[in-house]
Amino acid sequence: MIGSFLNRLTGFLLPKRKVPASTYWEQRAETYGNRAVLNLVHPPEAYDSITRKQKEEIFPLLAKSLNGSERILLDFGCGPGRFTADLAQMISGKAIGIDPVRKFIEEARTRSLQAEVEYHVTEETGIPLPNHAVDVVWVCLVLGGLQGALLESAVLEIERVLRPGGLLFLIENTSEMKGHAHWTFRSAEDYIALFPKVTLQDGHSYDDLGQRISIIAGRKLS
Repeated sequence: MIGSFLNRLTGFLLPKRKVPASTYWEQRAETYGNRAVLNLVHPPEAYDSITRKQKEEIFPLLAKSLNGSERILLDFGCGPGRFTADLAQMISGKAIGIDPVRKFIEEARTRSLQAEVEYHVTEETGIPLPNHAVDVVWVCLVLGGLQGALLESAVLEIERVLRPGGLLFLIENTSEMKGHAHWTFRSAEDYIALFPKVTLQDGHSYDDLGQRISIIAGRKLS
């Protein structure tokens, strides 16, 4: 009864035993398809409308954060590529989507054939890009799914590939709720503290099924 209630409340699977994060998300993708990247309380038919609502809520704020010099953007944890192609258009440049779930990347590649968009399956070795390779890192509801060494590695890799003066744009669930084995709810202050080399600020939040989604953005120090 309690497990069922929590599943409805958070919209995330509650595994009977702890499995590796990559296995968890692969299983989730196999079970729910593209909908796996959303709060599962949303009905399956709401996938497109929720994505559209997120774009309407978030993209104007991203546009205000850009300075016009950005030409390469990294969509970190891109899932099935819901935002990647649009992000390339927003910077009039190239967007690179990466995700550890092969099913998501295969779906993303079928949805977008533009020359200015590319997708890669990430491995344990990290982000397949050189140092200071990108002008923007976009992270939408990804870091909450990382804990411990995986989170530390992600933070270091994001900082490594983002050029000095580049923009880090985070969208994360900052609700004051209890998480589970594969999701952690953190405050905006927690996310800001993860990136001491970036001048992050908590600028805006919106509601999703009673949960607070915060937009936290800033530029990497030179």
